[in-house]
Amino acid sequence: MLYIAVFDAKEDTTKEDILREREEWFTMGNDKIFKDMCKSIERYEVAGQSPLRIFFMIETDNPRALNILSRHFGNEWKSTAYPVIHRAMYEAMEEDKHIIGG
Repeated sequence: MLYIAVFDAKEDTTKEDILREREEWFTMGNDKIFKDMCKSIERYEVAGQSPLRIFFMIETDNPRALNILSRHFGNEWKSTAYPVIHRAMYEAMEEDKHIIGG
């Protein structure tokens, strides 16, 4: 299953808080555990936004991976994950025609 996870740093989160949490993530070995649970992981961040906003595109058959990610970073971040389907633009437009009746 494909998921998009959105992480928004809380207003009072400092750069030091973020660096500390990243270091803890690696120290605890969560990077390896998370990587082993996922088929693919891509990370994107909104350029120049403060507070920081990060998007993860995660392909996994183990929804526990999302739980690990959100629970670890939950103190300094607000997070939401959505199951998504990859579709080409023409597929979406065709569906829109059927729904709207065009």
